[in-house]
Order: sequence, then structure tokens, then C-alpha cells
Amino acid sequence: MILSPRKSVTRFFIPLIDVLILLFCIFLLMPFVSNPELPSEPSEPEKDKAPLPTDIKTLQDELAEARLRIARLEKEKLAKLTDRLAVRVLEIDPTNGVLYYYDPERVEVRSEADAVRLITKQKAAASKGGVVKDVFFLILYPRRVAPYPTANQVEQIRQWFKDVPFGFDVPSPSL
Repeated sequence: MILSPRKSVTRFFIPLIDVLILLFCIFLLMPFVSNPELPSEPSEPEKDKAPLPTDIKTLQDELAEARLRIARLEKEKLAKLTDRLAVRVLEIDPTNGVLYYYDPERVEVRSEADAVRLITKQKAAASKGGVVKDVFFLILYPRRVAPYPTANQVEQIRQWFKDVPFGFDVPSPSL
């Protein structure tokens, strides 16, 4: 015959759990119940504000200027991406993994100095004509399967272009 123990463990834990739940609920409600102190004096920026002009002509001029500024910002926002971005294409040679581009003949980028020279030249060319464009360097992997570029070469290219926007493009396999 099985007898129940004289002192049940649950007899002690159920009231303990109830108390813990109550304490946890109070902890969760504390931020809502506490009142932060409200400042009695107006804050500093409100005191330092210049009074609004009372002249209607001045107010109309400021309103017209603000409207022109808003229109210019909206126009810049809606400008075509091609008007703001200049994409420069670089390729990786499948025979040795060297980075190159055409200007108009083939120019190889073999060192960080070559890369810096290329970046400054392309930024200057993109800013020609008074319009400042962002230069994006698109680096194309070889079109056919090749052992190049190696992981070290890719990391080296990433280091050369770390301060400018760039991206790698892996060509899709031809059907």
C-alpha cells in the first residue's frame, strides 16, 4: 500500500510561486505608476528663441524661401539615379587574377597605389561639369570558370576599395 508523504512539497511552493508572480507584476507596473518630476521652469531652448517678426512682408519672404528650399530638396530626391551615380566597371583577368579596366586601352591595377590613382581619377572625372556624382566601382568576376581570383586576391581588392562604394558581380552561367 502506498502512503502519501506527511509533508507535501507543493504545500510550500504554491504560496511561494504566488508571491513571486505578484512581485514580478509589481516590477512590470513600476514604470507606469512612477511619475517623473516635471520641470517647473520652461526649458532653455524656449527662452533663447528669437521673437517672430511682426512684419508681414518679412514673413512672406521667409515662407517663399522655405517653399523654394522644399521644392529643390524634393527635386533632388526624385532625380534619376543615373544623374547622381557614375558606375565604373573593372574586370578580373581569368588567367592571372589581375584587376584591370579600359581607358581606352587596357590598364592593370596591381598595387594599392594604382587603385588610389584610379579612384582619384574617376572621382575627378565624375565631378566634371559642376555636377558631383558618386562613383561606384563594379568589379566583374571572369565570365568563364577559372582558378582566379584567389581568396587572397579578392581580399586584397576589398582592402584597396574599402573607402569607396564598390561591389562584386559574378556573371550568371551562359545557357
